[in-house]
Amino acid sequence: MRPRTELTERQKRKRRKAIFRQSLLALAALLLVAGAILLISALIRGAKKPSPPKTDDPPPASDPAQPTPSGEEPPAGQSAALGPASDAEPLMEIGEAIQSECAILIDADANVALAVKNADQTIYPASMTKVMTVLTAAEAIPDLNATFTMTGAIIDPLYRQGATITGLRAGESVTALDLLYGAALRSAADAAEGLAALCDGDTPAFLLRMNSRARELGLSDTTHFSNPSGVFAEDHVTTARDEAAIMRAAMENETCARVLSTVKYVTAPTPSEPEGLTFYNKYLDWFAEKQPERNTVTACKSGYVWQAKNCIVTYAVGESGRHYICVTAGAPTAAAMMKDQRLILSTYGG
Repeated sequence: MRPRTELTERQKRKRRKAIFRQSLLALAALLLVAGAILLISALIRGAKKPSPPKTDDPPPASDPAQPTPSGEEPPAGQSAALGPASDAEPLMEIGEAIQSECAILIDADANVALAVKNADQTIYPASMTKVMTVLTAAEAIPDLNATFTMTGAIIDPLYRQGATITGLRAGESVTALDLLYGAALRSAADAAEGLAALCDGDTPAFLLRMNSRARELGLSDTTHFSNPSGVFAEDHVTTARDEAAIMRAAMENETCARVLSTVKYVTAPTPSEPEGLTFYNKYLDWFAEKQPERNTVTACKSGYVWQAKNCIVTYAVGESGRHYICVTAGAPTAAAMMKDQRLILSTYGG
């Protein structure tokens, strides 16, 4: 009888193993089915992504492929950009879809915000500051062929700080237009300081002009400039919404629009550079190869200090002919910054 009992125990063990294997197979099948259902749901949601809110404002009468410059200066105390963009209805919340900490996309023609993420949070603008510097200087300098002689007092402190500079040497002269391109394309701090000196004699006086112009543009009380280049300072701050308003005003200025839309610029020869200094907007060139869907980025200004991380403001023209401004700030890497820009413009612009 013993052998018979042993055989029964073996059969029980085999049966338990068979049941365990069948259970594992059934669980694996359930997981595969659940994964397939989730994938199909995601594809359906992706196919139904929201389109940007429509506005009743007609497209501008000018060539939609170009910025719309304003030939007239606004009256004193009045803003060319009519203040920061108000929120559209319904306003799209970008949320965790992007890695940048703050972002905004506005319809520049209607001055309406289409999509936001922490758009009114305080940020350090880094070299996006130079959009305001270029705008302020372009409005103030009557002759862009006026010359400025670079000084060691400007170059030396910036060199010690590790700031980007043009390559000009003390005693070399360039035009105001060269300085505008140096600030916008090269993102050179000495070009920004040179513009300040050319406009108002010194940086403090120019900063009074910059901050006064910010108030005229209707920017929030958050925005304050403590230098013209964007080097880090605790009180040198703005918001994504205000930065979009600054870019909108700049693109309404013919000189600024031309400067910010240029990929490469070469100055007149200098003693140290007989073929001239070359300034290059690498991110605008990058967009030429990798444009967002249904949009063409025609102007941009980037910035980086470690306190601000990676930030950029872009100006784009959609297939519809409408113009868009996108600001992203606080991206962990330059690659993430550019990916966020393409995603926002592709999703909500066009």
